[in-house]
Amino acid sequence: MAMNSIPRLVAIVALMVALLPALPGYGDNTKTVDIMIKNGTVVGKKSVRVSRSDTAVLRWNSDKRLELHLHGYDVTTTVSPGTPAEMKIRARATGRFPVEVHGQGGSGDGHSHGHKTIFHLEVYPD
Repeated sequence: MAMNSIPRLVAIVALMVALLPALPGYGDNTKTVDIMIKNGTVVGKKSVRVSRSDTAVLRWNSDKRLELHLHGYDVTTTVSPGTPAEMKIRARATGRFPVEVHGQGGSGDGHSHGHKTIFHLEVYPD
C-alpha cells in the first residue's frame, strides 16, 4: 500500500465508524429480543414493545423449520433448528403487528395454508 493511501484509508474508516449509529440496528434506539419457539409456540413473552423510529431486532430460534411473517411490515424469514433467523425492522408505523407462522395446519382441502399468530410487535408513538 502506498504511503499516500494510508491517510485516505484512515479517513474512510473514521467516517464509517461515525455513521454506525445512524444505520438501522446500531445505536441507542435498538431493541434486540431473543425468541424461542417450541412445537410452533413461543416460549415466554408473546410480544415486544418499541417506539416509532426504534430499530427492533427479533432473533428467532426454533426446534423445527418454520416460515415466519411479520404483518404490517411485510417481513418474512425462515428459521430452522440450529440456524437462528433475524427480522430487523425500523419501526415507522404505529400499532400492534402479528408475527405468523405460515404453512402450518390445514385448510381442510388437503393443502397446508394455515397461518398461526405466535407473537406481536407493538410500536408506540415517540
